[in-house]
Amino acid sequence: MPVNSKWLQVIVDEDEPRPRLNTVTSCMTLCDIKCDNYVRLIVADISLEDEPTATLKIFRGTALHTELKLNGIPAAIQSFYSEESEPKTPVVAVAIAESVLFYRNLKPYFKYTVPGIEAEEAEADLWRKLPTVRVEQQPALVQSLKTMERPKLSRKSQKLIQLPQEEQNEFILKYMDATVMRHANIVALSCLQRISSDPNPPSHLVIATDNGDILVLEPQSFGLIYQAKTCAYETVPSMIAVHGTYETDFRIVIATRYGGVYLLRKSIKEGQEIFKISHPFTGLMLLPVDQTITVCAMDCRLVCYSKKGKQLYVNKLSAVPICMIPITLPHLGLTLCCVALEGGLVQLYLQRYLVNEFHMVSTIGAMCFGRTGHEDYVLTMVGVEGEVFVKILKRTAGFDPSELLALKGNSENKVMVETILEKSKKSSIFVEQAAREKQNAKATYGAFQAELWRLRYVAARATVDAINSSESTISGDITHAPVKLTAEICGVGPEFRLYLTIQNMSSYKMASNLTVLLHADRRHYTINKSLAKLPSILPGMPLKIDFEIVAVLDPNDKLPPHTLTIDNSQIRVMLLKARQTKPLIAAVIAMPQSEANI
Repeated sequence: MPVNSKWLQVIVDEDEPRPRLNTVTSCMTLCDIKCDNYVRLIVADISLEDEPTATLKIFRGTALHTELKLNGIPAAIQSFYSEESEPKTPVVAVAIAESVLFYRNLKPYFKYTVPGIEAEEAEADLWRKLPTVRVEQQPALVQSLKTMERPKLSRKSQKLIQLPQEEQNEFILKYMDATVMRHANIVALSCLQRISSDPNPPSHLVIATDNGDILVLEPQSFGLIYQAKTCAYETVPSMIAVHGTYETDFRIVIATRYGGVYLLRKSIKEGQEIFKISHPFTGLMLLPVDQTITVCAMDCRLVCYSKKGKQLYVNKLSAVPICMIPITLPHLGLTLCCVALEGGLVQLYLQRYLVNEFHMVSTIGAMCFGRTGHEDYVLTMVGVEGEVFVKILKRTAGFDPSELLALKGNSENKVMVETILEKSKKSSIFVEQAAREKQNAKATYGAFQAELWRLRYVAARATVDAINSSESTISGDITHAPVKLTAEICGVGPEFRLYLTIQNMSSYKMASNLTVLLHADRRHYTINKSLAKLPSILPGMPLKIDFEIVAVLDPNDKLPPHTLTIDNSQIRVMLLKARQTKPLIAAVIAMPQSEANI
């Protein structure tokens, strides 16, 4: 079997124009931007001829669908969802200089600018003098600006020192009242999910700037909710990788231009250096399973480190790595590391083991993996000469480390095959614990069962307390819109109709993501549909739904069974909010006595 048979090559018709792109991995993303369940490729095409320009291009398949002109060279783009309510419309974020441009439905939606930084005192003092001195003295002050560090100057100072001398006085008079402030440029973007239970949850945008700031924005208002520093001294990030959720805990790994890698957590405002290398980075990954950090650099090595900075393994690459991306395969429970090497070789690693590789006709300069169109696992690659290649992963493809190594067939690889499934050695503590459990098997089993029943008891008691504390017809949660529930039973039996009316008591909030759950004793009542998801409820517009409830009768005399009492002839109605364990409303409805089924 060929080594690259796990992938299907997408062939473009000769009559169809072939796209040519000049981009990097950080400027590629995938997004269902039209909300039609067709995922499109979004690329920032950068042209460096004559005057540098950039265009945001949206592809449907391999055909160009839409172009949007950008007013600068982007550093990164990201797509994410900003709302919880359906239908969810994705937002595309484009980082240019100190601003992030948000596009929604292919139209400009919002613009965020990173917080300003106070200028140097010497620069501010020069701007106070420039409008007051004579025109003949201005060149000397402008020359003083030129002696300062260019990156630490404000934008208007950088513009002033580039102008000819005859235009400088006009520029000074025009901008003399403008604030002397500089802004850091954005160098990297990533997304941090708010929660993980929803398939498409709202995500926070994570921004890294060239002065070492890490910013996290709120998904709906795009306001700043978290700010931290990469390290104690000023350094320039180059790549970031994010894992976790904002509501619980998250980790941000930052790779800098000087070879340092820093780890930032939610609870701290300053990153910790975990390791440092002496060569420039070309790729950074934070694996979600064991949270190990994988990096590739210009020294032709693929290195994996633990969160504490311990080197776990090193893979020597055959050529210089150009870019690296993670390939997540949920159906296999794997996350692969895809590395594009100089010369056109693309390799896939499962931890330290090479599981797949294939050759392209030219060196790959940018890659993107994910759902594209209607296919789940699509690898899109852009060559350094502008060609676009698309490969689709076969549904039957598997990644066994021993498969590729056996095909290569040399002695070194055979040794690796034998050690892939080698089990770790048992510690002395484990051996002693196992011996104690064998000697006291009965007592160990009894203690385990006692703890298990205690856990079940605590869980059941907590469930009952949560339901009892919510027994009311009006929700008491002040963080959401107050909701009122009323119920009405119709019928004489054995078939009843339960009508529920849910009313939004708020004057301006919308009640959304609600679910009604009915619970009854199955020995006495049958409910065909006990769960119903509710649409969004607007203020002043009550929603009415109904359920069919059938009383269980004795098959002999067609009468209610003798076990039916006042305590168990009840229907419990619970109004639930998505991603909340406690019901908003828990009401008990006493059922009337059912008549005989004649």
